[in-house]
Amino acid sequence: MKILNRYIGFRLVWGWFLVLLILTALFSIMELVRQLDDVGEGSYQIADVFNYIIYTTPGRILELSAISALLGSIVALGSLANDNELLAMRACGFSVFRISRVVLGSGIVLMLGVLILAQFVVPPLEQRAWINREIALSDLGTLLPEGGFWTRDKNRFINVRSSTYGEGLDDLSIYKFDDNGKPLQFITAKNAEIGPDGLWICRDIRKITFLEKKTIDQKLPSLTLDIFLNSKQVDLLRVTPDMFSISTLYQYIQVIKERGQDPNPYVLSLWQKLTLPLKVGAMIVFSLPFVFGPARESSSGRRLTIGIIVGISYYYFDQALGYTGLLLGLHPAFTTLLPLAIILMITLWLMLRIP
Repeated sequence: MKILNRYIGFRLVWGWFLVLLILTALFSIMELVRQLDDVGEGSYQIADVFNYIIYTTPGRILELSAISALLGSIVALGSLANDNELLAMRACGFSVFRISRVVLGSGIVLMLGVLILAQFVVPPLEQRAWINREIALSDLGTLLPEGGFWTRDKNRFINVRSSTYGEGLDDLSIYKFDDNGKPLQFITAKNAEIGPDGLWICRDIRKITFLEKKTIDQKLPSLTLDIFLNSKQVDLLRVTPDMFSISTLYQYIQVIKERGQDPNPYVLSLWQKLTLPLKVGAMIVFSLPFVFGPARESSSGRRLTIGIIVGISYYYFDQALGYTGLLLGLHPAFTTLLPLAIILMITLWLMLRIP
C-alpha cells in the first residue's frame, strides 16, 4: 500500500509541476510582451524587463496555484484512469476513499508551499519589481540593494529605507548642503506622512544643524517640512495589498482601524491570502469527480477543457463576489469562504454518486 501511495503522490506532484510550468511560462511570455512596449522610456531597457519578469514569477505562480492544482490533478488522475491503473487499484481493494485520502495528503504539501510563498517570498519580490520598474521608467531616483531609495531635490539628498504601510515613509534621512557642497543640516525621522495641507509631518526626529563654529543636535517629537518628494515618487514607494505578507497586512489593518479609516478592502485581501491554500485544496478535491464521478467516461481533452472552464469561472466568481460584498457591506470572511463552501458541496454531491 505504501508503494501505491508514493506512486499516486509522485504522479500528482508531476502533474501539478507540469501544468504550473506551462501556465507560468505562458503568462510570463504575455507579461514580457506587455513590458517590451515600455522599453526605451526613461532608462527602462531589455535587462530591466527580464529582471521584472523574474521578480514577478513567484507572484504568477501564486496566482495560478489554484487552477494549476485542479488541472494538474485532472491530468495526473486522468492518466491513471486512462491506463486502467485506478481500475486495477480498486480491483485490489484500494477504495475510492483511500485514493482520495492519498490525493489530499499529497495536496497538503502544495498548500504549505502556497502559504510560504504568500508569507515570505512573493511580497518582497513584488515590491522590488514594482520599484525597480517605476524608477527605470521615470528616472525618479536610485534604488540600492541595501540602501533603500535615494533621490535629490536641489541641494537636498533624501533616503527612504522603506514604506511599510504604503501611506507614508519609514526610516527617512535628509541631507542638506549649500551651493559649495558644505553640509548644512541632517535630519532623520522614524516615519513621515503627508498632512492635510500637503506638507510632510515627520515624527521621532533627530535634527543636526551645522553652523560656522558649532553643531546643534536636537531631538524633536515632530517636525513639519515642505514638500521633498513629488507625487510620482510617493506613488513609487507605496505598496498595494498584493505586496504585503500575511502578517504585515494584519498589522496594517490595525493601523487603518486606529486612523478611523475603512479597513474592509485590506481585510478582504487578508482573507484572500489566508484562504488561498484552502482554495488549492478545494480544487484538488474537485478534481476527484472528474475521474471517479459522472465525467470519468469523458476523454482526457474533454476533462481538461471542463476543468479549465471550472477553474476560470471559480476564479472570477470568487473575485467578483469579494468586491460585490464590499459594496453591499458584507464581511469579507463570508464572501471569501462562500465559494469554497459551494465547490466543496458540489464535490461531495458528485462523490456520493460514485458507484
